[in-house]
Amino acid sequence: MIIVSDTITLKAIELTDQEKLFDLMQRIYLPEYRHLWLDSGSWYMEKIYSYTNLARDLDNPNSYYYFVHYQSETIGILKLIENIPLAEFKDRKSAKLDRIYLDPAFHSRGIGKTLIHWTEKRLVVSGHSILWLEAIDTQEKAVVFYEKMDFQICGTFKLEFDLIHDNLRGMYVMYKFI
Repeated sequence: MIIVSDTITLKAIELTDQEKLFDLMQRIYLPEYRHLWLDSGSWYMEKIYSYTNLARDLDNPNSYYYFVHYQSETIGILKLIENIPLAEFKDRKSAKLDRIYLDPAFHSRGIGKTLIHWTEKRLVVSGHSILWLEAIDTQEKAVVFYEKMDFQICGTFKLEFDLIHDNLRGMYVMYKFI
């Protein structure tokens, strides 16, 4: 268990947690992102949170995947991949904030901000100077949050998933110096 603050802790996700992870993400991902998908997100959930994919994620020695706990309640996930370069800054040691999802009932409590600050401190200690992520360009609340956290847009691309609505495939690549 990693103590982030008086109220926030992280617990490393293990392969035996796959069902718990899947159930959590059904509860917190789908209400916010279901509208993106032709099948309401079923394919994405099976692809990203399957046993096979979780095993692959956990097998990466640079990947750190956590359940986020607020007080004693599991309210989200955080996944960080260290030593993954950002094309625009190939000469800088970079890490990707690959996933950060919190239960919408816990938004606007400073939890996301606290998690990003914790992530930055952790990365600086290991010599990283850039933290980057990918955000769906139509998820305005998320983009505004990242901009408030000093992330800047440095690129765009389109998701190639067949089951996402064509007009909702846009992604931003965002980064910040740490």
